[in-house]
Amino acid sequence: MNFRSRTNNSKKGVGATLDLIPLVDVVFNLLIFFALSLNFAMASRGIDVKLPSASSAKTIKSDQVTVNLTKQGEVFLGDKKITLDKLGGLLKQKADKKSLVIIRADNDVEHGRVVEVMDIIKSQDLNRIAIAVDAQAPARAPAEQSDSQ
Repeated sequence: MNFRSRTNNSKKGVGATLDLIPLVDVVFNLLIFFALSLNFAMASRGIDVKLPSASSAKTIKSDQVTVNLTKQGEVFLGDKKITLDKLGGLLKQKADKKSLVIIRADNDVEHGRVVEVMDIIKSQDLNRIAIAVDAQAPARAPAEQSDSQ
């Protein structure tokens, strides 16, 4: 058997070809970009605090200072780990009377600990205090729940 190619020799070199190497390079670079972006996004989440949920949660945008309380008992001012004794002095340096102080307390932190932090904030003449929560869907009224059953 003698096989011949069906290409026309007079049109050799005219056909368009697709070079896959640059395409593979671009896809590989995009893959690396998104993998690193996801990794940095997870790392920049900061302090691991599981916030309680509230249906009346609102987003606040103003001059603010954040105090984080973890379930392990750690206190952070912004991203900096501090002791509870130093919180008042550092708040006085970072915040003025118009600043909003947001308390991000883990769901498992004792209520007394949150009140203690609020007392320290108030002792520095900072009266704008908010407690951070995760937004949740509004709860249905009991009458609506019994109708659907």
